[in-house]
Amino acid sequence: MSADDARQRFESATLAHLTAPLADGVTIRRVSGEEVIAAGDTLWRGDGRPPGRLDVLWTEEHKARTADLQAVLGEPLSHRLVFEQDGALIGTYWGQQEPYARYYMVNTVFRHDVQRRGLYRALLPRVLAAATDAGFGEVHSRHRADNNAILIPKLRAGFAIAAFEVAPRFGLLVHLRKYLVEGAAKMFANRIDGAFGAELRARGALPGV
Repeated sequence: MSADDARQRFESATLAHLTAPLADGVTIRRVSGEEVIAAGDTLWRGDGRPPGRLDVLWTEEHKARTADLQAVLGEPLSHRLVFEQDGALIGTYWGQQEPYARYYMVNTVFRHDVQRRGLYRALLPRVLAAATDAGFGEVHSRHRADNNAILIPKLRAGFAIAAFEVAPRFGLLVHLRKYLVEGAAKMFANRIDGAFGAELRARGALPGV
């Protein structure tokens, strides 16, 4: 397998799962990174608790050094989507590749007046299917600790709480994680309650007692 194979698999998974309309009258359009960030900023303005802006606190020298570091890593495979209804922007989604075959659901924002219509619940299985078909082994995300409209659908979809964090931009966040590889999911569960210890030892994933 090669990088080109991975890109083609990612593209095929994207076309299969993340291009058809999300709901009646809600279309999906792929955009650039700059466009999805700008669209998300527009939607955040209507939020009662918009995130803080760290970029205004950075010096130009720090911004340049950050860009240099990012150039070393290169451009990850990513999904940059906007959701539109009757030609108007109603939401954005950004997800991308990370090391060790991890997929990070970076950000999802829906306009306030279209929330609680099931749009996120419709999007989530599509993202998971695209990540699975592309070959990722894990999907993770971070959410405000009181964002039940997102936390509940994800927990029902098999995500588990992995950590908590106080982030400068958003405050208290919950880290969620879902393993797409059956063995890794069992290893994660075993770390919580030891449920799969015997099976994992038999498969050589844990040392014998």
